Amino acid sequence: MKAILFWAIVAAGILLSLPYINYQDYLAQGDHGRDLYAAQAVYRGELPYKDFWWVYGPLTPYYYGLFFKLFGVKITSMILGKLLLRILGGVLIGLAILEFGSPVAAFLGACWFMLFQQDFFFTYNHIAGIVMVVGVAWSLLAFIKNSSVTHAWRALGFVFALCLIKINFGLAALVMTLMTVAICDFWKNRQLFPAGRASFYATALLGLPLVVFLIYWSLLHGLTAMEIRQCLPYKEGDQPYDTNPWVAIASFLKITLGTIGSNWMNFAFALIINASAGRLIYLLIKNKLPGRDIFLLSLGMLCVFDIFNFHEYLKSGVWYRGFWSQPVTILLIFFLIDTACRSIHQAARKLIFVLIGATVIFCWFNTARFINGAKNPKQYLDLPRGGVYLTNAPEWVTTVEQTTQFLNNTLKPNELFFALPYDCLYYYLTDKKTPTRQLIFFEHIKIPLEQEKSVIAELEKNHVNYVLMSNRAFAKQELGLGFLGSTYCPLIGKYLQDNFVPLTRFGDWRDEPGWAWNHGTLILKRKGI
Repeated sequence: MKAILFWAIVAAGILLSLPYINYQDYLAQGDHGRDLYAAQAVYRGELPYKDFWWVYGPLTPYYYGLFFKLFGVKITSMILGKLLLRILGGVLIGLAILEFGSPVAAFLGACWFMLFQQDFFFTYNHIAGIVMVVGVAWSLLAFIKNSSVTHAWRALGFVFALCLIKINFGLAALVMTLMTVAICDFWKNRQLFPAGRASFYATALLGLPLVVFLIYWSLLHGLTAMEIRQCLPYKEGDQPYDTNPWVAIASFLKITLGTIGSNWMNFAFALIINASAGRLIYLLIKNKLPGRDIFLLSLGMLCVFDIFNFHEYLKSGVWYRGFWSQPVTILLIFFLIDTACRSIHQAARKLIFVLIGATVIFCWFNTARFINGAKNPKQYLDLPRGGVYLTNAPEWVTTVEQTTQFLNNTLKPNELFFALPYDCLYYYLTDKKTPTRQLIFFEHIKIPLEQEKSVIAELEKNHVNYVLMSNRAFAKQELGLGFLGSTYCPLIGKYLQDNFVPLTRFGDWRDEPGWAWNHGTLILKRKGI
């Protein structure tokens, strides 16, 4: 049954992924450019953190770098890597649901994940972390079901990979794994540390954290304290977004209620979820629920893990940081629905699953139709390392193409240029190394004067004669960006003013610069050359 389910989910995943093969939503010159450059850099043999600024765990640049090696250095190779991760996540969701539910529920849950798990639109990194979160949840559900330590070890494997993708979520998953194993052992055996668990607890408490620490230390060793904080921005004040958790919760509830009421399908699905929860509460009160202990342990684990994965959103109030909890929420939803459906008439159970399946099919057709309709020739990034349709406005695409072509025509084969404040996409598109380790220059990065001096020294050492400056260097509205030379990096601003002159400009220098819109570039040339 597992083999049939596996191939059914893979086939569905391929079908669901086909429209995305040469399509991406917004492409940002900063965030996506950083990910593309990182994969390209490790493909050349460079190290994250040490050779270039990197803000997540060190694993995914190597993963995507492998796709560059196998399929060529182009954006579609990154997209392929991302789509394969999404299909893997669907497989793991299906296996997790199969631990407590029917094959039909497992297949539908996997399709639901692959279709509705909200994309981290700003990075290719986080989908890998989502897959590891699902892997941990699957392993813990299997452990709750049969108490085999093999499943606990498998959970640690996913935790280890998650620590190397996004360390705070890896540590949260480690705590969740330890809690689940300890609580289940005590619940079932009335012992906190039964025989045969010593090596597991030693690895989870000491071995895994030590190995993770050594990996990060080896890559971060030699950087200044501020440079490390820029790569791992977890201290107070390292990020521009901060809020009260209660405000974040209120905002989340408002968004959730708005989503439920936005169309009849969302309302109907919410009705099914709440009816399932009500049914299970009734069965628990009447003591009519088979496998009560397994149910309560599984429900408790999923609920707590969901909350753990909500921690970034609670601290920041940034809506997309709540996406980390969604795969566990999907597991929780199908856990409630499938468990509740076992006690109702077979015809009603089939009707519920038919409605869920029809929703998946209907939404997939709508998504495919939208994406195929959005593949406008004017929004095709027609560059050797591009080759992808984008949601970005045609003006953005034209600016990127013109800027890249100008740099390719102007720079000598081994000549480097300096892009700021955060325009790594051009390093990737021109196949040029960054002349400085630092890739991002904004007010919220808090670059100290000593670091500015080291950046200037790198520019001089690498004989940089051309500078690309985007209009995001002078943002008026977006929080944390600031004005180059005024609110941040005064030494670099003065260095550019004293040593470079404007050569040409492209794009929009009239409107407020955006993350992936209203993009303008200015090329500066060193005086006297």
